[in-house]
Amino acid sequence: DALQAEVDALKRLQAETTAELDALLPAILDRAFKGEL
Repeated sequence: DALQAEVDALKRLQAETTAELDALLPAILDRAFKGEL
């Protein structure tokens, strides 16, 4: 039903956001340690 589709879409979005953060975090930490932030 529509509610289940909405839940599935939100879960997908959350998974994508988590993957993007996991990819960005090392670069952000690297810049922070170099004093670039």
